[in-house]
Amino acid sequence: MKIIVVPPLLCSPLAYVPVLDTLWSRGQVTIADTRRDKTIAAMAERLLCENIGDFAVLGTSMGGYVALEVMRQAPERVTALALVSTSARADTDEQKAARARQSALVEAGQFTALIDAAFPGVVAAENESDEALLAIWRQMTTPVGADAFLRQQQAVVNRADLRYLLPAITCPTAIIHGAGDRLIPIAAAEESAAALTTATYTVIKDAGHFLFHEQPAAARAAIIAWLDLTV
Repeated sequence: MKIIVVPPLLCSPLAYVPVLDTLWSRGQVTIADTRRDKTIAAMAERLLCENIGDFAVLGTSMGGYVALEVMRQAPERVTALALVSTSARADTDEQKAARARQSALVEAGQFTALIDAAFPGVVAAENESDEALLAIWRQMTTPVGADAFLRQQQAVVNRADLRYLLPAITCPTAIIHGAGDRLIPIAAAEESAAALTTATYTVIKDAGHFLFHEQPAAARAAIIAWLDLTV
């Protein structure tokens, strides 16, 4: 089985380190390139063009937006789908305004400041002071660079609302979300799970948006359960 993982906004493939061995044990793992395109649709098109045949796709946060767009463009090629820390909705006006402020900070040469400022929002409240998690966050985000981040922000802010797709998805699907996610509240996952009634829905306790690194054992268990659906 081929498995394509799609990184979150502002994240290198290090986002998936806690579960890469689990994924690799089940098949060939490929990392999608989300650094070069200015729309979610173009990111999905690149993924489809750069990979041959059928595949399972796992998307986290922005990667989930791309995974859903892949389902819109070529559902017949997707054998299994995992949506982690993500939403099928478009951005609200409030979210768009927050992204505009972040982009302005980066355009002013403050990319490193943006990385540190973003950290509290990607972890559960109880993990805000976790220096080890902060170090991983910096290591994961710094290589993305300011230019790629700005392209990703543009893509995310202009993405389509894809909730209408959910009821039609029939491949083995998992929805995984951190109970303490403050960036994309758990209500978004609950909404997707209600619409996609055939999906398995797992809530990771004591984790926020950064759940693979906050609770790696629980995250691995959820991924194994998803992979088992594909057998």
